[in-house]
Amino acid sequence: MKKIYAAGNIILVLFLALSFTGCKKIKEDIAMKFLLDAMTNGKWIVDVYKEADVDETAAFEGYEFQFTKDGKVYAITGTGQTEGTWKGDVDNLTIYSNFPSAGDPLKKLNDTFKIINNTTKLVEAEPFNGSRDVYLKLVKKS
Repeated sequence: MKKIYAAGNIILVLFLALSFTGCKKIKEDIAMKFLLDAMTNGKWIVDVYKEADVDETAAFEGYEFQFTKDGKVYAITGTGQTEGTWKGDVDNLTIYSNFPSAGDPLKKLNDTFKIINNTTKLVEAEPFNGSRDVYLKLVKKS
């Protein structure tokens, strides 16, 4: 009888461990889907860009950013578009962007940014590694 009881406890512990592991994965999947939906539904503009307390927002005037679910981001202006890549990390609350062939101002966005505040229509961020003194605020274009 004790062997059956002990085996039952082991099975119960394994089942619970697997259940919690599955729940974490489900939560991560839901969070990633939310992030993807929020970022890819609509276009974004740079509302504020400050570097070392110098407001450089005007350099991004006329740019709209379209994020896609396949990891591409397009910086769109009236004269064309520049393709880059992006990736969101819900565990670390970061977003990475890279425009490899771009000059200013787009190359200023080539970094991993720590999200310090966000909603479905706003993202505030600063460089993740702290090597640059930058504040970035993106807002969804209405």
